[in-house]
Amino acid sequence: MASWTVEKCPQKYDECRFTLDAKHLEKARIELNETNENREQSLAQMRDWIAKHPHIRKCRTDALFLLRFLRMRKFSVPLAQESLERYLAMRQSFPQWFKNLDPLDKEIRDFNAAGMLIDLGRDSRGHTVVLLQARVFNPDRFTVTHQIRQVMLLLESTLDREETQINGYVVICDYREVSLKQFVVWSITDASNTAKCIFQSLPVRIQEIHAIGVPKFISFVTDLVLSSMSEKIRSRVLCHKSLEETKKHLDLSILTTDYEGGSQNPEHLKQDFIKRAEDRRSELLLMDEMSIDISHCRNLWQQNNGLSEIDAGLVGSFKKLNVD
Repeated sequence: MASWTVEKCPQKYDECRFTLDAKHLEKARIELNETNENREQSLAQMRDWIAKHPHIRKCRTDALFLLRFLRMRKFSVPLAQESLERYLAMRQSFPQWFKNLDPLDKEIRDFNAAGMLIDLGRDSRGHTVVLLQARVFNPDRFTVTHQIRQVMLLLESTLDREETQINGYVVICDYREVSLKQFVVWSITDASNTAKCIFQSLPVRIQEIHAIGVPKFISFVTDLVLSSMSEKIRSRVLCHKSLEETKKHLDLSILTTDYEGGSQNPEHLKQDFIKRAEDRRSELLLMDEMSIDISHCRNLWQQNNGLSEIDAGLVGSFKKLNVD
């Protein structure tokens, strides 16, 4: 059973304990403005706010969950509160992407086995490294919804790790050998909403995004994705014409053995991921019970909404990078 509840005002809150070493404690202090004192104070403020929030019906209040948002917002409590509202509204607005992320579900297991999205573990800097292999996607078997649900399962399965909250993610997107057929399944609406979910509403600290061999025919998708990023995140997008060029920025040994220089068995990684998700199954399913009055929060999805975001200064910005 889950060790926490989704009751917004439980009889007792869990005690926050920093579980990592002194190195992580210092990194959290320098990069996230986190100290033992403000961690306790900020958690207390978040819990009191949730308990009194007139529109939040059910929500996790355990320390690890709330620290997702506090660390993402560098312990600005008002910004963390806004992020939590957006997160709850997002989950409720897109149930097809978030509800029943059950690692025992056959569709989830089949898509995981295909290997389009792989959790590579942590690199030497402590980042959680994720590999996306676009060419693996089979549009005759799977849909866009399969892709997005796998992304959300991976994030929900890793966001409660303190190492991930503090060190963040590195994403490697391999677009080599991808075909147009594998991308036409994406509607503009799905591409825009997915990007806004990931870059505006999920409490993820993305440190680097490495895109390899991006073809010109997906420029409409890349423009949408870039339009949803903050300037800070856009500055962390690095495009490489080849895997060889990527060596300047990444230790390729973290990749799977089907890559030159890769050292990890892809089958073992896929099995390990689904096993870890199974271990958290009760928690993953309990999160479906979190609820917020969506009519109050709908304006959160109207902010910066629509294709008007892609103004003349942004369209084509991806093409100015090192794109194949």
